Amino acid sequence: MTDRVHAVAAYDEAASLVAHVADFVATSLDEGVPVVTVSRPAHRHAVDALLSARGVDVDRARRDGRLTTLDADEAMARFLVDGRPDPGLFSAFLASLVPVGGPGVSAFGEMVAMLWERGEVAAAIELELLWNSAIARHPIRLLCAYPGSLLADAELGDVARMCGLHDHVSLAGLHPPHGGAKADDDVVRSGVHLPVPAAVGSVRGFVRDTLAGWDLDHLVGDAVLITSELATNAVTHGSSPFRASLARTGDVVRVSVEDGSSAWPRYHRALPGDQDGRGMAIVAVLSRRSGCDSTASGKVAWAELSA
Repeated sequence: MTDRVHAVAAYDEAASLVAHVADFVATSLDEGVPVVTVSRPAHRHAVDALLSARGVDVDRARRDGRLTTLDADEAMARFLVDGRPDPGLFSAFLASLVPVGGPGVSAFGEMVAMLWERGEVAAAIELELLWNSAIARHPIRLLCAYPGSLLADAELGDVARMCGLHDHVSLAGLHPPHGGAKADDDVVRSGVHLPVPAAVGSVRGFVRDTLAGWDLDHLVGDAVLITSELATNAVTHGSSPFRASLARTGDVVRVSVEDGSSAWPRYHRALPGDQDGRGMAIVAVLSRRSGCDSTASGKVAWAELSA
């Protein structure tokens, strides 16, 4: 019997996803767990090729019923009604893959990401919820995957909801390159980042590049350190996706990190031997002003530097 797990991975490029899925499929087959993949044809063919290169007899696994590969568009056509997943039709679709009382399966799917790409974010979230209901009833080890660039441009609240519906959030490959959408001549907003340690490094790159573009290289050291502390707080203590922003207004540069957690950063007086607890003290020392404000869904921590 397999685990009941719902995991999600964000990927930077197709090759990273293919390698991640091939590992997932090969491991499950080695454990004697049947596998179902519901993916785009290009990714399915690439996974098959990589598995074959690793010595997995893909055709035999299909003949034996140990590996079932479905086209994502064709699969969704079986349960989408007016672009939204129908619970009854989805249950029927699932029953064809995971018979009641069966040993369970490992499953990989791209359907949620494809709905999100089409702008059907609500439908993608509904499908994630249906999968969670299915996992509660059947032994399913489910892996979902989203392009990191897709999530970077999404609403923070949507990404937070998506992350909250999964047991594990990870990366397949490197963290996607840092975003940076220019709102006007003075404001640059980075993309949304997942709550993974690699996101902090991506934010540092965003800060360096933005300040260099503003000819404010003398602020890079302090601004990078401040942003690192605020982003680390969001990942470590808030366990939340976050959005990092840089805003330049006159002679002031504001660094801010918004997340979906209500846990506010706290100023600690760390002892000489303590390994952590100095983050907000560092922010206070390096900035002319700093603070934290409530938002509708969490908070935004910020600090200002003199340009």
